[in-house]
Amino acid sequence: MYKYTDKRFKTNQIQVLLHTELDELSRADYAVTEYILADCCKKFPTYSELSKHLANLYGASLWSKTVTTWYGKRCTSLVASVLDDRYALNGEKLEDEICSVLCECLLAPNAENGAFDAQITELQKKELIDNIDSVINEKSSYAAQRANIAAFRGEPFEFPITGSHEEAERVTPESAYRAYKRMLKTARIDILCAGASCFETAEKVFSERLADIERGEICKLSITPSRLKSVPEIFEDTIPMQQAILRMYFKSPKIYDRFANFLFASILGGMTTSRFFQNIREKQSLCYYCSCSADRALRTLTVYAGIEPQNIDRTRAAILAEIDDICQNGVTEEEIRAAKLEARNTILSMNDNPGAMITWYHNQILDDKILTPEECWAEIDSVTADRIQAAAREYTLDTLYTLCSLDHNGEEDAQ
Repeated sequence: MYKYTDKRFKTNQIQVLLHTELDELSRADYAVTEYILADCCKKFPTYSELSKHLANLYGASLWSKTVTTWYGKRCTSLVASVLDDRYALNGEKLEDEICSVLCECLLAPNAENGAFDAQITELQKKELIDNIDSVINEKSSYAAQRANIAAFRGEPFEFPITGSHEEAERVTPESAYRAYKRMLKTARIDILCAGASCFETAEKVFSERLADIERGEICKLSITPSRLKSVPEIFEDTIPMQQAILRMYFKSPKIYDRFANFLFASILGGMTTSRFFQNIREKQSLCYYCSCSADRALRTLTVYAGIEPQNIDRTRAAILAEIDDICQNGVTEEEIRAAKLEARNTILSMNDNPGAMITWYHNQILDDKILTPEECWAEIDSVTADRIQAAAREYTLDTLYTLCSLDHNGEEDAQ
């Protein structure tokens, strides 16, 4: 159990994280299960009853989420936020109560005879299907989903965490409940708390309530870099749309300098003074946006740009030219100063709310040494230009993906 206390806060946030292996055949079942666990339980069998109880706890909130983690596992979280006991008008034990509610939702869901409540399951199943189908309307998300299939074939990130529409259609109260029981039995369970409390009450409640869970082979966490293809692969999807979206994946299975890598990605395409923004968007007017992000566990660099279809080839070439320039000529001291200032502001702001602090420490769950925001900033501040150039040189182009209109005939035809 991780606890972070800061008396500046007036609220407490508590997250129960369940890490499980990714099985593409049951992703939709896990997704529906997550919805159900945050919606009701036996003690509060409807969403209305649960919401009313939370409202009586000075407007406490409870929600859930499921993500594919940076270390390649499914992470289902039950999250609750509540006012600290110090501010309860009549001495209510709010921390104790919200922890009890979390345990009720997790350990005593609205289910019997090996199945979730049929009506609730159907409602959550429809919501999941709507969410899956809505991705097509958000072209950036759709492109990312499709590109991941190409870039991470055979790896956990290949498929969306929600599963497909067809998989969601097959979810039943029984299949979702089986996923729930498997999750409780095999999940690595982490409890992270941040806020004004010292969380002794939370530790006591969870120790008592989780002690009797039947456990099996527990999910083991490890960092597994994405596999680099022997030669880059090119993929294109076509759907009706006015613009085009370009995604380029670079991989570096052997890179270990995460602080230099962080600054490299920032200088290249992670801030408004980045090379992509200044040179490709502003000077050459090749795109509406062009950015990148680095994943330190997968050891990938993902570049994404929104462009006119006739500029696809030129934008690809411009992106590669910017990366090659850093590899050959390095970065300037002015670029380093700007990136470090951006990093400092972002990293030190993590202290500003309980949720951000939980995210901060959860993202270091597999690190040999856990760093505070201040310690991480000190590491980044020590990075030199040579280290950034060395990080850039580790990357190799792996996957090129484009999403564009059905009638796109290529740049040459447009000219």
